Amino acid sequence: MSNHAMEAMLIEWQCQKLVTRSVNLLDQRDWIALASCYTEDGILYRPSAPLVPIKGRDAILHSFTSRPAKETCHALTNVETTVIDAFRAVVTSRVVLFSGEIKVDHCDSMVQANADVYIGRFIDDIICVSGEWRIAKRQGSIELQYKGA
Repeated sequence: MSNHAMEAMLIEWQCQKLVTRSVNLLDQRDWIALASCYTEDGILYRPSAPLVPIKGRDAILHSFTSRPAKETCHALTNVETTVIDAFRAVVTSRVVLFSGEIKVDHCDSMVQANADVYIGRFIDDIICVSGEWRIAKRQGSIELQYKGA
């Protein structure tokens, strides 16, 4: 395998790891760590508001801390990375969202999921800043909504 192919695989792995970590942090409600996945001037378009940009890491952090508390489970799938060059990649993925009321006892309790299930997409522009991969722009969207009984 060529050095170029190995470098591309490493970039792909690092970017996919970042995207997966960001979704796990979202479900863990670790807002500070989640915001640090973005560049200082990063932009987030929430799936629920795909035309409204949230600009800058501080604004992204505020958007997460100001939202109502709830349990979420984001299932990320179909993750595909396109390496643009040694400092930029684009990651596309599908996401399924289940949510419910916040747990009273963090680990040992279960909550009933809301009847609505959302299926959407993330398109993440990822850049390498000082040797670390960060999300420069996340474009979220919702394509399907299932309304349960």
